Amino acid sequence: MSKQMIEAFLKEMRGRYHEHIDSVALPEGTLEYVEDLAAAGDAETVLFMLKLGYLMGLQTGFAAAQNGADGPISPNMPGPLQA
Repeated sequence: MSKQMIEAFLKEMRGRYHEHIDSVALPEGTLEYVEDLAAAGDAETVLFMLKLGYLMGLQTGFAAAQNGADGPISPNMPGPLQA
């Protein structure tokens, strides 16, 4: 996946889910911590945080599906990623 594809994917997801994402409250100090990481060029920690969030989302989605819960996306809606 190219840098441009990642950028396009994030732009699409921001447009599609901005209300859901904007309503998420992160712990106090999170923004400052991420700004410090970025200023220090600590991409490794930022990537770890992204991977951790991704895995937690997968686990939550799997558990919800096991319990018959519907997600925020219609099952008939095409996904953002293509194999």
